Amino acid sequence: MDGFMANVGLLAVAFFIVYIYKKALEWNDYRHSGFYESEKVYKAADEFVHGALPDEVKESLVDCDMIDETDAENIMTLATHHRSDKDGGYRAFIRSVNEVLGEDVYSEKRPRHDAKR
Repeated sequence: MDGFMANVGLLAVAFFIVYIYKKALEWNDYRHSGFYESEKVYKAADEFVHGALPDEVKESLVDCDMIDETDAENIMTLATHHRSDKDGGYRAFIRSVNEVLGEDVYSEKRPRHDAKR
């Protein structure tokens, strides 16, 4: 009976470790992605990089919940000068969005779905 209880104890410890690991991964994901991060901003950044007209990019930004037309104008003003950067101005665009919002909501790394391009 002692061997059985030892095995049950080991299984309980193993499940606990897996549970803690899962919670740590979730916390890490929330910390990096933010609770109110919008995929539309990343799509607007891709449009910006691929040479879309400023009005089209502004429209995409205004579709986001936290960004109004004035914010979109400010973002475009800050980011337009960086279109000739090595990355097409992607990082500057995301930095501009974060600056206008007043906090680091968006990551300057490209989302994984764009890594295939």
